[in-house]
Amino acid sequence: MNSGYNSMGNSLDRIRRSQGVDACKSMFGRLGKEHKQNAVRLVNDGSLFFASLFILQPEIEELNLKEELSERNRIALSLCKKILDNKGTSESADRMISLNSEEVHHVLLWMFNTGAADDGLNNDFDQVLDIVASVLMKTHHEKTILPVMTNMIFKRNQRGHYIHDLVWACFQTHDANALRLIAGYLRSPVAKDVDLAHTLLHLPQEMPSSSFPDRQKQYVSYLSWLKENEPYLYFTGESLQFTNNPTPCGVDLEAKYLCKDGGMRGRKQPAPLTDTERDSLTKFNRISEEEKKALAKHSQKLHRENPSYWSEWMQYPIDKQVNVAQYGRRKPK
Repeated sequence: MNSGYNSMGNSLDRIRRSQGVDACKSMFGRLGKEHKQNAVRLVNDGSLFFASLFILQPEIEELNLKEELSERNRIALSLCKKILDNKGTSESADRMISLNSEEVHHVLLWMFNTGAADDGLNNDFDQVLDIVASVLMKTHHEKTILPVMTNMIFKRNQRGHYIHDLVWACFQTHDANALRLIAGYLRSPVAKDVDLAHTLLHLPQEMPSSSFPDRQKQYVSYLSWLKENEPYLYFTGESLQFTNNPTPCGVDLEAKYLCKDGGMRGRKQPAPLTDTERDSLTKFNRISEEEKKALAKHSQKLHRENPSYWSEWMQYPIDKQVNVAQYGRRKPK
């Protein structure tokens, strides 16, 4: 989970994890009074976890160590203050920090990747992690944290803790890998995991007693659906903050019908449609939603298997295309 960091390589982390927060704070306070530079060295150490810096903020203030902190720690603590003061209430933090800078990017990654191990430490700490995750996704498009973030969402949900902001950040990636990671929990032996995965993927809720083979079957089925539709997915922006049953993404049936990878509702600038394509879409949009789904599915499959026949098939009248898609009639050999 914390790749690139020396797990528990710092004595502050070891004491905090083995003896508790109070023991860590007491040790650091005593060390700061008796051997100040040793305390500075420990808290500035590259292997330190963010949680230890976070819980030592009162001691750092009391010992007047702020000016001796590393740049990483100064930025991290300023970010904490901005977040917990409801953003932007500290003039010094505003002057010091640009969220777009690469230096802040690296600090945010350290905060999140090492902080994730201690998610649940307290409400303020969890709030900081939520905002850090959101900035990493929205400002820095940092998709490498997706596996850790997904694990946090499901662990929090098991404990009955708040997940809405993390879920929102997860879907802000507009990345099908977020859906794949969530889908993995369809196979979980923990009922809460399975229920949440169904909710986030907008799947029908299964019976609580469903067996592992049933869960595995649904997982495989979902991955098959995702593989087929990934080029045409678009993210709706819906999240748990607005509805208990969000639809995080949809399939652009027009793009699937025309076999235009990247979709036409996505982030990429869509290629201009030809007159023939516009005419095809006009006819396509006159049929029912179920017919559209069947027609788009058949068009995509035909395009993959036999592009030359697909080009010919696209010239058929729309009712004949629907007939072929629904009843499987093929071009005579």
